[in-house]
Amino acid sequence: MMRRLLDALGTFAGWLLWALHVRRRVVMENLRLAFPEKGEAERRAIARATFVNLGRTAPEFFLAPRMTREELERLFVYEGWEILEAARARGKGVIACTAHFGNFELLAAGHNLKGVPVTMITRAMGRSRFNDLWRGARARAGVEDLVVKKGETLRAAVRSLKEGRVLGYVIDQNQPRRRAIFPTFFGVPAATSPAPAVLSLRTGAAVVFVLDVPLEDGRHRVVFEGPLEVANTGDRDRDVLSFMQDLNDRLERHVRQHPSRWYWLHRRWKTRPEDGR
Repeated sequence: MMRRLLDALGTFAGWLLWALHVRRRVVMENLRLAFPEKGEAERRAIARATFVNLGRTAPEFFLAPRMTREELERLFVYEGWEILEAARARGKGVIACTAHFGNFELLAAGHNLKGVPVTMITRAMGRSRFNDLWRGARARAGVEDLVVKKGETLRAAVRSLKEGRVLGYVIDQNQPRRRAIFPTFFGVPAATSPAPAVLSLRTGAAVVFVLDVPLEDGRHRVVFEGPLEVANTGDRDRDVLSFMQDLNDRLERHVRQHPSRWYWLHRRWKTRPEDGR
C-alpha cells in the first residue's frame, strides 16, 4: 500500500514539474539535438514521460533500505549477472559504468543490500534538505559514499578498488574541458571523464557496463555487458578515447530504445571542444 501511494505521489510530482516548466527548455533542446528526425510532438511526449519517470524513481530509492532480501530478489530481473560475477572473481575490484538512466541510485542501493559492496564517489555539494535525505538514504542502504575534494577522485577510487569493491561510475556527467575527452554521444562531442579507462589500466580492475531498465510491472531489468577491456596499442590517448566511445555507444543504444528513461534534464553537451564544434 505504501509503495503504491508513494508511486502515485511521485507520478504527480513528475507531472507537476513538467507543468511548472522546470528545466523544460533544457529537456527540449537536448531532445532536438539527439533526435532531429523526430517531430516536435513526439519529442514533447518523450519529455513529459521523462518527468513522470523521474518522479517515480525517488520513492523507490528511499524505500530500498527497508526492503527485505526476499523483496529485493523479486525486484530485480537480471540479464548477464554472470558477467558481474566473472568480473568480481578477478579479485582486483570492478568499475561498474552506468548512467543517468532508469533508477541508477536504486541500482547501487539494492545491490549493496544484496551483498555486493558498492562505492559511489561524489563531489561535495551545498547543504540542502534534499541532499541530506539523498545521502542519508545511501548510508542506510550501506552504500559507501565517498565525498572527495578536487584532485582526490583517482586516489579514492584506487583505494576502493584495492579493497575489492564495486565502484559505481556515472559516465554521462558533463566535465570541464581541462579534464575531459570528447567521444560522441548521439553524434555530438560530449565532454566525458576518462577515469574508468585510466583506472582500469592503472589497477587492472575489470570494467562492466550496467543499466537499470524499469519494467511496466514495477520490477527492474538489470543489464550487464562485458567485462570490457581497454586496448593497449601503445597510443594511450587513442585507446582511452576509443574505450569511452564504446561506453557512450552502448548507452546511446539503450537510450534510443527507452528514450524517456534517460535524464534529459542535465546539460550533457554543455562543455564544447576547443574548436567549438
